[in-house]
Amino acid sequence: MHAFDRPVGARLIALLAVSTAFAFVVAAPASAEQNQVSGVQTPGATGPPACTDPSASFTMTGGLVGCWYEDSIMITKDQTTASGIELIHVSGTEHFIGCLDRDGDGSCIGADPSGTLYFTFTFTEQVDVATGSEIRGRCHHPIVGGTGDFAAATGVLNFKDDIPSGTSPYMGHLSF
Repeated sequence: MHAFDRPVGARLIALLAVSTAFAFVVAAPASAEQNQVSGVQTPGATGPPACTDPSASFTMTGGLVGCWYEDSIMITKDQTTASGIELIHVSGTEHFIGCLDRDGDGSCIGADPSGTLYFTFTFTEQVDVATGSEIRGRCHHPIVGGTGDFAAATGVLNFKDDIPSGTSPYMGHLSF
């Protein structure tokens, strides 16, 4: 059977499938490079070489080196369970200024790509109401924009709070 001998519906489905596949191939820029990143986010600006801006919310080390800023934060859900656990859901926007530390030297010197990354985020946390202590917390940060070498960046970072150390290890990917 020749393609034109098929019913119109079958030809339309085949055409849509080919068009969709072509769109995905064309949509990915040939120069986009995916970078796996991981490291640790520490509260406040901890000084050279990662972040020297005292207004920064966090210092980033590891795959991303620089300063992390909280821009907007909104509690979207807050409830307490019968067992005394408070469940908190927060969303907002944040940004990172620094570099992708390709050479692993802990600084943004040399050929490391640098700029600003913009994120939306959702954070969920469980807190023991009796003590006020965090039980667990995690965040999801899709990249929504960038500047400098990170212009047109895409990707996502995920954080999980390390409660004893007060830090948040992260991992994810960044394409630009």
